[in-house]
Amino acid sequence: MSPFFVFGILIPLLVFTIMMNTLGWPSPLVGLRGVVAYFAPTSTRVMFYTSPVTRTYFSKIGGNYDTLLTPWRSYFRSRNRDVAEIDDLSKLRGLSNGVLILASTVAMGETERAEIAAFRSRGGSVLSTWATGTRNGNGDWEGWQFLETLGAKTVGEVSTESENRQLILTGESPLSHTHPSGQRIWMSKTSESLLRFKGDRVAGRFMNWARVIDDASKDEGAIIYAETAQSLTSSSRTVAFAFAETSWESHPLATYGLIDDTIKWLLRESVVVKSAWPNGKQFAQVIEMDTEEGFPNALPFANLLRSTLEYRPTFYVLTSVAKAFPDVITQLAKGFEIAYHGDVHDSFKGQLVSLQEQRITNMQQQLASVLPGVKNITGFRAPTEGYNAVTERLLQKYGIRHHAVDPARTEGRLPEFLKQEDVELVDSIVLLPRSQRDDINLARENLNIEQTSQALIDDFNLSLATGALGWLSVHSQNFKPDDVLYKAMPTFLDHVKKNKDTMWLATAGQVADWWRERDRFKISYKQLGQRIEFNVTVTGNKPVSGGSMTVMLPQKGVFSTVKALKIGMKEPVVKKIDEFRSSIVFDTLEPGNYAYLATFSLTN
Repeated sequence: MSPFFVFGILIPLLVFTIMMNTLGWPSPLVGLRGVVAYFAPTSTRVMFYTSPVTRTYFSKIGGNYDTLLTPWRSYFRSRNRDVAEIDDLSKLRGLSNGVLILASTVAMGETERAEIAAFRSRGGSVLSTWATGTRNGNGDWEGWQFLETLGAKTVGEVSTESENRQLILTGESPLSHTHPSGQRIWMSKTSESLLRFKGDRVAGRFMNWARVIDDASKDEGAIIYAETAQSLTSSSRTVAFAFAETSWESHPLATYGLIDDTIKWLLRESVVVKSAWPNGKQFAQVIEMDTEEGFPNALPFANLLRSTLEYRPTFYVLTSVAKAFPDVITQLAKGFEIAYHGDVHDSFKGQLVSLQEQRITNMQQQLASVLPGVKNITGFRAPTEGYNAVTERLLQKYGIRHHAVDPARTEGRLPEFLKQEDVELVDSIVLLPRSQRDDINLARENLNIEQTSQALIDDFNLSLATGALGWLSVHSQNFKPDDVLYKAMPTFLDHVKKNKDTMWLATAGQVADWWRERDRFKISYKQLGQRIEFNVTVTGNKPVSGGSMTVMLPQKGVFSTVKALKIGMKEPVVKKIDEFRSSIVFDTLEPGNYAYLATFSLTN
């Protein structure tokens, strides 16, 4: 090869490629097997299809297609989003990327289907809602095949009588990364039924208010997403919502955020978010005992969890009972976390301020009479989960710094800071929501041993899948050798043990402490073509250990590499979560400001 060719052509071409890549153009990547592939380019093109065929179908049956289109137009105006509204899919020809929104496009002819397939073959992405494509060009029933091409297999409808109308979002999902794990979005009852989907990737599920999923629905999703290869140089991303626009029209704000995240993913915009949990763990699990009647049962419970999982659970003790068992509480305090469960087993809610304050001081004095160092005990769980704002003001006043609350208290299934006037964040209470059915809930379902084990496992798996704070509460009076829970627990713990690599098994106090540390770990980022530049700031006067971020990848299966932008800065470890996400983990970072660049390359 002549020097003229090398220096006269290849070098200028290389410089041009680098410049164009910075601006967002696709760059060729050679995998380990020598296959050349390209990143699908980020696009700002969003096309909203108003189907003449679907309009005709709705007119025939006395419906109004605009009822389904109007919520989208309201969304576009609210977000000031540049959208091309089209009524002819031939306008997609020549476009090799972008997002096509099919808003309940129920009826489609063969020409429409062919244009969509061709658009996808060139790398285009599709967002579909409800029963899109289920009728042909004449309005006759066609079946669910079109949705299956998008990765969503329809297995039925949600009954109109069902309470499973809460759309519960997955945390740190590519489609819901700005929402906390477990956030609820109510799906209104309309003539357009909720559908039941199955698919490889789930970003949201239909559940009831308590966020309990039916056994028959635990493998289903309400939001399905996928990316499929169309050729060696292109792939298509698809998202299917199992609900119509009328379901969220009356309360749109949370859904707007979901759509924002979804369109970003479909446009292949890389996103970095602060992870909920330290060291790249996907979810956290707390197992605790409300230690009241049957107080000595705490010891076999403690020994079981320590021997099976090498885990030391948290014990919320009823102090009037603990005082009657000084030997037991002393043994527990030597090896386990102790927290308060009140003085007597009566709800605080609705009681006079003076009585609540007296009870809180009583519980501290009662425990101090049998244990030294009670000033270090800063956790609380209200009896019967009964409390109010007065209770929490008094708890903060008397040194309590985490409160285990009922499942309905928080927006999602993650910890939250309690906002109180004139209380600095460092002294505020961290709210820790119970997120799994406890033994009392399960007993009401009249389950046998095997069914109880499976219910515990199902709740655990849901926490894992959604990135939540898993919180299992056990009552001491229900942990006797003849109890169903006692016999079901070993099977559940064996399942927990199999998932130790992906979870953070922590005490309640450790979770609360981490949430404070996490608040000092701050990130910001900007996208530079197919690269991401991000900044990390650690505030305060001590290092943060385990700070983590989750990266939504621009293409399925790529791997991210992170390099410091300044010499001497500590570099993180990058771990693969799945085909669509990577985790960036810092073992420890001293207070200060840090800058990094993330790039992406094929893994095979």
